[in-house]
Amino acid sequence: MMTWLSAAIGAAALAFGAAPAETPETAPPMVRIAEIEIDPGQLEACKAILAEEQEASVRLEPGVLMLHSVALADDPTKIRLLEVYASRAAYEAHIKAPHFLKYKTSTEKMVRSLRLLETKPILLCAKSEGRKGGDVLCM
Repeated sequence: MMTWLSAAIGAAALAFGAAPAETPETAPPMVRIAEIEIDPGQLEACKAILAEEQEASVRLEPGVLMLHSVALADDPTKIRLLEVYASRAAYEAHIKAPHFLKYKTSTEKMVRSLRLLETKPILLCAKSEGRKGGDVLCM
């Protein structure tokens, strides 16, 4: 039962611009871009480890919404990842997952540089059935 005091505190918080507590359903997605440069002599091995980690993350972690990796056309040792998590909490859980920790330790000596870019999503859209089409889903 809400008391008059808790109701007053809640009303005051709203009046002063305090946002309601985030829930998993209302938390904004977290989107990052990772810029990675790989030792050319270890590129194929690194790509295989990365592919294994990406697939496991999307399959096993509900908060990992998508992970896309591409290599620059003019320099395949420069890999870019687009990472989309349901929330910052989902990202925090991801970096503690066993498959992610395996990836980090396995590629530690393969990665020459890593730059993580925080972003503010504008709109994320995808076809619900990938290449087959389907409804367009945006968040």
